[in-house]
Amino acid sequence: MNALPSGVFAAFERDGYAVIRGVVPPAELAEFTATFMTVIPELPYPPGPDGVVREVTGLARGYEPLTRIACDPRFGALVGQALGAARVQLLQDSLLYKPALEGASIEWHQDRTYIGYLSPARVATIRIALLPEDEANGCMRVVEGSHHWGEIGANQSLTAQSVASLLPSLTAEQQARVEGARSLELAPGDVSIHHCLTLHGSPPNPSARPRRTILLRMFDAACQLDPARLPPGAEAYFPVDADGHLATTAFPLVHGG
Repeated sequence: MNALPSGVFAAFERDGYAVIRGVVPPAELAEFTATFMTVIPELPYPPGPDGVVREVTGLARGYEPLTRIACDPRFGALVGQALGAARVQLLQDSLLYKPALEGASIEWHQDRTYIGYLSPARVATIRIALLPEDEANGCMRVVEGSHHWGEIGANQSLTAQSVASLLPSLTAEQQARVEGARSLELAPGDVSIHHCLTLHGSPPNPSARPRRTILLRMFDAACQLDPARLPPGAEAYFPVDADGHLATTAFPLVHGG
């Protein structure tokens, strides 16, 4: 992709998400898939209460094939355009697998609940679809414009054991908006970007087709660490410079000089 698609910033500002088609070409997609399946092979996994969701986070720090994907400047540039940020850093990488037939749901949530230690809340997640994602196999759903609602519920950065539903914390009007949530259907190689305050979740996958998604959480490098929103002792894992910005030695610069 030599040029960024027009309208990414406007769509992201208005809706809290954007979809960009055909970012990863087929040959490269095969490499991404091989990297994914080295980490999460297609094996039986122990189910949770309503099925299986397998997620592995943070391997890009030490697994070079995933490092290349996570630090690919194409993805940093897309997040930079979405956030309107001159410089973007990688916060976290994650591989998400929903198997066929027994893929579990993911509750309605904001990413901010779990990564809420940066101020301001200028963090976005880019999702790279390795397989088709549609309503039949439990694709992600988003509530358009919900990033304008602000932070909902308590900060649980580095303390939550699972993703809990925010539905009980919504107003009646907000709950009505959830009923009209948009399904983000993606073809292999498409990407979506959503704001850390955008309410999103996904239904179960009862289909015969699995879902494999690479997630890269990135942030505006102008953000500062708010140590008060971290559990005691966690600051050691978030080195900062003299101005309170996360150090690029630990959180690589993926866009901008």
